[in-house]
Amino acid sequence: MIRVYFDSCVYNRPFDDYQKSERIFIEAMAFYVLLHRVESGQIGLIHSDALLYEHEQIADAERKRRVKSYLEKAVDFVSLSDSVMKRAKEVEGYGFKGLDALHIAMAEHGKAGYFVTCDDGIVRKGKALQKKIGVRIYGILEFLMEAIYAENIE
Repeated sequence: MIRVYFDSCVYNRPFDDYQKSERIFIEAMAFYVLLHRVESGQIGLIHSDALLYEHEQIADAERKRRVKSYLEKAVDFVSLSDSVMKRAKEVEGYGFKGLDALHIAMAEHGKAGYFVTCDDGIVRKGKALQKKIGVRIYGILEFLMEAIYAENIE
């Protein structure tokens, strides 16, 4: 089982307005394919205090309920700690925004193999700084292809 940390935007992608972009629609469908892999035990999700914080910010009750149901599928939980905060500050020093840096630090602390996001800026920075980051940062579509490829070579 591969360990994966989904950024908050991944959990929320199915609720974004499909009418604005084909990309949003495709990424939402990718999320559901990946969720199926979570449910079948191929992917182990990592949940965190940072994800809980962002979940609490969701105003729409139905969206909040559904995102919570996705978060509950996690196999591991990373709590906020001094060591996570210290690492988040280091990651922030590489140019990631505060909460993004915290998510990455939590993914590292949870021993995730992958940090998956819908944010192109995080992906670009993550690829450029791969040697300094202890988790592989992928866009959701790129990660889906990686997961399919890995399944086909096993």
